Amino acid sequence: MNQKDFASSKVFYDNKNFPRGFARSGIFARKEAELIERNGFAYQELTNGNREPSTDAETRFVKVMNGEEPIQTEHEKVWLKYLKHIGTRRVAYTTGMAFAMSDMSDSTDLDTD
Repeated sequence: MNQKDFASSKVFYDNKNFPRGFARSGIFARKEAELIERNGFAYQELTNGNREPSTDAETRFVKVMNGEEPIQTEHEKVWLKYLKHIGTRRVAYTTGMAFAMSDMSDSTDLDTD
């Protein structure tokens, strides 16, 4: 890997999907979290087409993201893993009677003996 591959001066954060950070999410290994934080802006810009590839590795990365090449490098694997996790809907189940309590104040079915 070249120093110019996926170069970015910003640290990548995704507070919406990973508010505690990538390393603490339980999804990414430490090395994967470091790759996303260090190179995430470059990955995102290359994927969205906002940045033209400047190296062979970046050109290959764009081809992989477009489905033209098979996944091989750790950059490709970690970014596809990230995209997979932000693209899936998470359903949170809660327990309790909070939904019922909000309707009880307007209810006329209650007996007040």
